[in-house]
Amino acid sequence: MQTDRPSPDDGFHVVPIHSDAEQNIHSNSDRQRELILQNSQTSPCCNRDLRNQPQANAVGAAALIFLTGGMHIAWSIGFDSLVAELEVTNHVRVCWFIGAMMGALLGGFFSRWFPYKTLMEFCSLLTLTGGIVMAVNSMDLDALLAGRYMNGLANGLAIAPTLAMAGELSVFYKRGTTTSAAEQWPTTIGIFVQIVCSKSWDVQSEFTEEQFQGVFSGILGAIALLLAFLLSIESPVDLLEQGNEQGAIDALSRLQRPRAVTAATYDQVRDHRTYVEHHKSMGWRHALPALVRLSVLRVFYALSLSMIVAYTLAWTSTEVYGDSGGPYVLFGFLRLMGSFTTSFALDSLGRKIPLLLGLVISGGLACGLASRFAGSHLLTFWDNRMALWLLLIYQLFAGIAFAPSSSYLSEAFPRRIKRPCIAIPYILEMIVQLLICQVDFSAIDSSSSYVAVYFFSLGGLLLAGFLFSVWYMPETKDTTLLQAQFKFQEFVIPPA
Repeated sequence: MQTDRPSPDDGFHVVPIHSDAEQNIHSNSDRQRELILQNSQTSPCCNRDLRNQPQANAVGAAALIFLTGGMHIAWSIGFDSLVAELEVTNHVRVCWFIGAMMGALLGGFFSRWFPYKTLMEFCSLLTLTGGIVMAVNSMDLDALLAGRYMNGLANGLAIAPTLAMAGELSVFYKRGTTTSAAEQWPTTIGIFVQIVCSKSWDVQSEFTEEQFQGVFSGILGAIALLLAFLLSIESPVDLLEQGNEQGAIDALSRLQRPRAVTAATYDQVRDHRTYVEHHKSMGWRHALPALVRLSVLRVFYALSLSMIVAYTLAWTSTEVYGDSGGPYVLFGFLRLMGSFTTSFALDSLGRKIPLLLGLVISGGLACGLASRFAGSHLLTFWDNRMALWLLLIYQLFAGIAFAPSSSYLSEAFPRRIKRPCIAIPYILEMIVQLLICQVDFSAIDSSSSYVAVYFFSLGGLLLAGFLFSVWYMPETKDTTLLQAQFKFQEFVIPPA
């Protein structure tokens, strides 16, 4: 048996062929995949969606938790109430990110000790409790701090188990939609809801915007708790790894409608068993190339919607349209539409086309936006108007660019260390948001120059990310998890 091996002296290598065993895995999986695809394509789209609906339902509780997290992210970066702008401390503003990092550490490194259902019930309880604490206290900073910490902890704790589970629960031809709709779409909905609330809330009302956020989070937390109890299903891959084949077959039968054990069920069991066996020998060395790529992608995601972006929107919108909330609503709506449309197209267009399209256009728009603020001249009305519309269109394509990131996170890493590898890019994303929130614009002599530097840098990074993704981000549409894993190992790090 001959296998191409990289030389220790050559750095990164492309590995053109796999071992004979891996080639057999590919050929067998390809035949099964083609058969399943032919059967699925002969069924009407609605029938396929209904048949696979339990797979999305199984992560529905996490989606609701991420929706509340989106509201807190938007509040933290500046889409908050006037009272909050005047009264809250920096600790209250960034505490959600700190809680999310703590939760991600716990969820990434210790969540496999507990059943997924138990984890989601606990996260739902945290969301519910945090919402109640915020709802019953009107601008009590201690209550606001506690509620936001609990919500951040719930979101961080849920992210790694959910994306790992969503990839293992889904059939391969629906995995892109299931994973992205479980994380990216609800987070963006939450951001949009918070933006609308921040611009439409009556500041004279005794019921504050933060209390509404608490009530909304409490309601969604209660619904998530119910969904976690009724609809959560353990991963058939986990059950196979524990030696419970009958439990895995039962879980697979529950993941489709009507509930039944068919020949396709046994094919999935065979695929999952091969996946488990193959990944027993894989570790951090195999995960590192994908970890670097996806960490960079999630950092770009944080930069695309940060406090400086919210500040730029407020500046240009006020200069052009005064106190109108229209540009804010359109800003959130375009981001939502980019994420929404792409989430439901990832299994038809694939992951790579939206990623490349979004990165190159949003990078160009960011550079164009920065050029409006460059130089020492005073900004004219037309400069502000052009900058505002470039920023709005930029959000649409940023939503398109980063919708595939959830799918990539669920597919890229060896199973044994998948959850820590999902947690690390998420933690880096939170660190970037937290650091940007430390910027004090009142202490900056020229805000326009600062904005220009930020968007020129962001545009350059996005365009560099586009070029990097052309070569190093694989297309994983219509592949099994094992085949997707092979695609992410196009280059490896040789042993020392």
